[in-house]
Amino acid sequence: MEERDCALQSMTMKLSITWPGSRISGLFWRTRHRRMDPPGRDRVEELRALLARPPFEITGIDDNTIAIYDRALTHRSYTNGGEYPAAVAEDNERLEFLGNYILDFIIAEHLYTGYEIPPGEMNRRLQVTRNTKLAEIVRLQGLGIDRVVRRRGQALTDSIIADAFEALIGAIYLDRGLDLARNVVLAIFEDEIADCDTDRNYRGRLQEHVSRESLGDLEYTFHQTGPGNCPTWVARVSVGGTPYGEGRARTKQAAAMTAAKEALSRFEE
Repeated sequence: MEERDCALQSMTMKLSITWPGSRISGLFWRTRHRRMDPPGRDRVEELRALLARPPFEITGIDDNTIAIYDRALTHRSYTNGGEYPAAVAEDNERLEFLGNYILDFIIAEHLYTGYEIPPGEMNRRLQVTRNTKLAEIVRLQGLGIDRVVRRRGQALTDSIIADAFEALIGAIYLDRGLDLARNVVLAIFEDEIADCDTDRNYRGRLQEHVSRESLGDLEYTFHQTGPGNCPTWVARVSVGGTPYGEGRARTKQAAAMTAAKEALSRFEE
């Protein structure tokens, strides 16, 4: 299991090093980004406010880089509306294409490393990334993407919201790399994935048990171990100040799920 996870991590690192460092980032930045006019001051403030909030928590974006986030949240109807020439204003379709595959990869990787489930079940849970579900998640979690998508003469459909979300993931990947993109995606989707199977949603079940029995505060703590090319997260869960479970995995979310499973076992005993 550990060797398999390290092998997958090695593959992931190759993806994160090869793509942003040469082919895809070069394609986006050299051939497309240079032709874009910078967004106006109000638009820049709007974008920075959105990105600074959880689950993105992205700050320190320079004036040149903010343009890629502006593009991610610009529908093609806006670029064809006549305010800007087509050669200057870019829509989000290319970023949406990239973000779609990055999103599916992150979810698939998480299912593979965090759950002992067959391929058919992994594929079923991957459906959380379908367009109608993405739009629902954006609204229910208050991500704010639906409020900043620029468009012209076009109703704000689920498809437009979903495409903008995927384009934003693509922009985050190009700007900050795969690790941060993964953190953002898993912060948004971890509960959605776990909720697909209530029996395996150990964190949710532990929360319900602690609340039902009035056992005190539920708290998770984390630290990272292992080599830089294959790190391991260690999660410990305590209830009422007493430690009850520990879990180890390649992601914080999976480690916390394992810790919660151990804690539940102790309470059931």
